[in-house]
Amino acid sequence: MPAPPVRVLVAERDPAVRARLSGILDAADGIEVVGSAPDATAARVTLRRRLPDVLLLDLRLTWPDALPRRPAVVALATFDSDAGILRALRDGASGFLLRSARRNDLVKVVRLAADGHVVLSPDASRRLLSAATRLSGPRDDRLAQVDRLSARETDVLAGVGAALTNAEIAHRLGLPEPIVRDCVARVVRKLGCAHRTGAGLLAYERGLCRPGLS
Repeated sequence: MPAPPVRVLVAERDPAVRARLSGILDAADGIEVVGSAPDATAARVTLRRRLPDVLLLDLRLTWPDALPRRPAVVALATFDSDAGILRALRDGASGFLLRSARRNDLVKVVRLAADGHVVLSPDASRRLLSAATRLSGPRDDRLAQVDRLSARETDVLAGVGAALTNAEIAHRLGLPEPIVRDCVARVVRKLGCAHRTGAGLLAYERGLCRPGLS
């Protein structure tokens, strides 16, 4: 029996962008757009009625209220919304996409977010590298914790900071994927982060990653 489609709600103020994103996703195999909303009020109604797996959320709209079945949230951003991007990730977003994201990146991020991954498109990842460096607050104890990680944990954290999946990190380091998965969970816990994206931000701040590099 085929897996059920990933159900997506697109909440975006710009009608042209909303139509483009909805069209791309509706045409992708295994994805169903269950609604599109121009504002926060319409998004809340559709969230409750249709219970999507993924919410593509315009950063200019209000963060959704708690729901019985909260979807994975992927923030939609522009090149001038760095502070909003970092705030959304710290609030628990599964990742973010630039509104101009390429078709393949959009589909990939939506599918991975639906599977429970915290992910960034390649273009978005490069943008976040610069944003984290320019907009990060005072260095805190979590950065000191980065220096206490083992060599393997540091290498894995660098992969997380480069927005690689567990499989991609495993391939890069020549390790079994279950080992990498356990290591990522351990690093996130040691650094006191809510999820892997928070750990990735620390990797940027600590210099394990550089803007423009994957």
